[in-house]
Amino acid sequence: MATIRESGYGRNAVVPPEDSVLTHVGLGTPMGELLRRYWQPVCMSSELADLPKFIKILDEELVAYRDKSGNVGVLGAHCCHRGTSLEYGRIEKNGLRCCYHGWLFNSEGQCLDQPGEPKESNYKDEINQPWYPAQEYKGLVFAYMGPLDKKPLLPKYDVLEDENADYLAYRNFSRGEVAKCNWLQLQENAADPVHTNILHGWNPGLFEFSEVMAVEPTYDYKHANTHVSYIRTTDLDSGYKLTRTSTIFVPTARSVPPTEVTGTDPDRETERARMVGWWVPVDNENTIGFHVELIDPNKKIFQPPDAPLVRSYEEKQRAPDDWEAQTSQRPIARHALEHLATSDRGVALFRRHLREAIKMMENGEDPPGVTRQPNQELIVVPSGNEVVAPDQA
Repeated sequence: MATIRESGYGRNAVVPPEDSVLTHVGLGTPMGELLRRYWQPVCMSSELADLPKFIKILDEELVAYRDKSGNVGVLGAHCCHRGTSLEYGRIEKNGLRCCYHGWLFNSEGQCLDQPGEPKESNYKDEINQPWYPAQEYKGLVFAYMGPLDKKPLLPKYDVLEDENADYLAYRNFSRGEVAKCNWLQLQENAADPVHTNILHGWNPGLFEFSEVMAVEPTYDYKHANTHVSYIRTTDLDSGYKLTRTSTIFVPTARSVPPTEVTGTDPDRETERARMVGWWVPVDNENTIGFHVELIDPNKKIFQPPDAPLVRSYEEKQRAPDDWEAQTSQRPIARHALEHLATSDRGVALFRRHLREAIKMMENGEDPPGVTRQPNQELIVVPSGNEVVAPDQA
C-alpha cells in the first residue's frame, strides 16, 4: 500500500512567532539590552562633515554630528524642547543648535543656550538632551547606548592595528543600503561554511569568488565564549590544501577572510583576514552593515564600497546571492520552522552563545567580550586563509 505523504495543508499557511529573545532589539528586550552593552558602529566618520546625520539604530532615532572643534556627538534625534529633529540643526563650535528655537546642546546633552529665555534664567541648567557616548575607530563612529555605569572600553582588533598600514571604512552594500531583514540572519551567514561553496560557488552572483570555493570541503568549528569560527578545509586536485577560517563575535562583529584565494600559491595566499565588519540592527526588520579593511594595493577590497547594484527580478532568480538568500527568509526568519543539520553547527553555537550572554547580563555579570581593562581591549582575530603545498601536507 502506497504511503500518503503529508502535504503543505496546515503547515505552510501557519507561520509561528519569531524567536523574539534573539531577534527583537528594542529597549527592554533581552537582545536589545545585550546589544546596548556593546559599542555599535552607527555611521562613518566621513559622513560627518558640516551637516548632522540622521540615523536609526536599535529602534532609536538619533542624530550624529561633528562640532566645529572636531568632537563627535550622538544625540536623540528630537529636541527635548518641542520635538524638532536635530538633523536640521546648526553645527557650532561646541555643539548642535536646534533650528526651531535655537537651543544649543553639547555632545553630552547639556543645554548651553536658550536664546528665547530671559538672560537671568537658569532653566538651561535643568535641561539635558538624550545623548550617547561616541568614539571614532578606524573611520567609523561608534556609540554606546547602554547604562553609563556599565560602559566598557571600545574594543580594538589586532588585524586593524598596523600603524604603518592604511585602512578603508565603508558601508556594506551587499544586501542593499539598508538590508530588509533582521540582523541575526545576516550575522549568522559568516558562521555558515556550506553556503560558500553552494551559493557562491554554484552561482555567478554579484561578487567574484574563486573557483576553489565550489570544491566540496570538510568542515570543523571552534568556539570560545566570545566567538565562533568555522574551519573549511579543501583538498584540491593540484594536491594543495586550502584551509579557510571565518569568525563571528558576540554580538555583531565578524571577520571573513579574502575570497580571491586560488589555493595554488602558499607564499601569497596564506594570510590573516584583512577586514572586520559589523551588522547593526536598525530595528527588528532592518539592518545596516559596516566594514573596516586593510588596504593592499595588490589585492581587491572584500566587497567594493560602491553604490548597490540594481538587478532585475529575473537576474536575481538566475544568479542569487547573499542578498536574495537572506532577505527572502522573511523579514525575521522563523527558527521554529527550521530543520538544522550537522552543517549548521556554527549557527547553533552562535545562537547558544547569544542566549548565554543574555543570561550573564541578566544575572548582573558582564557579557562576553566586555572589558574595562586597557590590557584586555585588543581582540585577537583568528580568521584567515592558509594554503599548504603538496610536499607540506
